[in-house]
Amino acid sequence: MKTKIVLCFLFAALATMGANCVNEDALVSVNFPVGHTFNINPGPTTTFDESKTIVVAEEVPEVYRNKIKNARYYDVRLWVSGAYSGSVTGSAYVNGVKLMDFSGSWADFTTPQSLLGSSPRIILQAAGKAELVRVLAAVTQNPMTILTLRGVGSVSQGPVPAGLSVRIEIDAQADSEI
Repeated sequence: MKTKIVLCFLFAALATMGANCVNEDALVSVNFPVGHTFNINPGPTTTFDESKTIVVAEEVPEVYRNKIKNARYYDVRLWVSGAYSGSVTGSAYVNGVKLMDFSGSWADFTTPQSLLGSSPRIILQAAGKAELVRVLAAVTQNPMTILTLRGVGSVSQGPVPAGLSVRIEIDAQADSEI
């Protein structure tokens, strides 16, 4: 009986004391990738150089998109697809600023290499990191903020078989109001 009285009192207190404010200004963290797959053309040319312009907020699920209060990256990953026996070397750029360098055998990159995983095959560059942080911070003020991701590199031997690609992905997180 005492439990029922306490619960009734608690519910009455919550109903009359503005308990609905518990949901106001609550934030949820939403993970979203920003990346692109760079195809390597088959044939005698062993180099690749491609850019992709991305509206960052469009990568966030639509329900959270217009309520972003903070955004950050937590990892940068790189991996390859396709059968190849040589090596791959290159760089990734964010808005023209070098984000990272990568180098190793093709087989090394068939498993995603990660900064978070302390991969020795990818090296983050301070200037590119600063540009990435700047772009993600700008999303809170301008949802149309763009990020141009560029992949430049080469494979060690030709002719290059069909079906080879390099994927660069920035794992980001946004805090959004719900």
